[in-house]
Amino acid sequence: MEVPDAIWSRARGDLVIRTEKGEEDVFLWEHAARVARTAEYVSALPVVASENPDPIAVCAAALYHDFAWAAAFQKGAFQRIEILTTSLSRAQRELSVTMLEERLSDILPGDSLARAAEAIRTVDERKIASIEGRIVAEAIHLDEVGLLYLWRLIRRYTLDGKGTRAVVERWRREHEYHYWTSRLQDEFHFEATRRLAQERVETYARFMEDLEPLVDGLDVKALLDPSSVPKPSVPTKPTG
Repeated sequence: MEVPDAIWSRARGDLVIRTEKGEEDVFLWEHAARVARTAEYVSALPVVASENPDPIAVCAAALYHDFAWAAAFQKGAFQRIEILTTSLSRAQRELSVTMLEERLSDILPGDSLARAAEAIRTVDERKIASIEGRIVAEAIHLDEVGLLYLWRLIRRYTLDGKGTRAVVERWRREHEYHYWTSRLQDEFHFEATRRLAQERVETYARFMEDLEPLVDGLDVKALLDPSSVPKPSVPTKPTG
């Protein structure tokens, strides 16, 4: 079953935000498109494909799962910089479903539309019944780990007036409380994607270890005294 190109073009028009100057803000759109592509790849994993997911429903749900952000911005409820800085509520997910049904009812077969709606409604649940919902949830979680997570975190901290040090301190707290270990164990449904998420977290850990000395200019200080730069104290592979 081929995914109609019209779904992608319609979603882009709905999710690209126009700035005050009439320019394109693609932050929300790129996130949605990345989740949709990831969901497509996850769907092709043998253990997933064996459950015969509906590719049209998967694509539509992945593209529109965060559409409530665009709708809220259009109503003046948020600034552009606030988009994707917090999690959506159940009511906001339902708004995304409403907009999905409104915007794609002329493109999607009825069964695919119903499956896409159900996937969006359940992506935040611990136990998801439909294979489409599990696939989309997996793609969303993959988009929230590693360096992609850092990009979203910087956006939120910029909004809150926080700097680089706050980002490093957050990483330290996450390590101390085994935050990523818990997320990897609890949020992922398929072993292959869980392993990939682990690799992304390890890449993030290495990046943060490289970043931390720069916050205080310790790499410059090391030109005078090489022993002044402490060795990394956080292992690159999270434990828990």
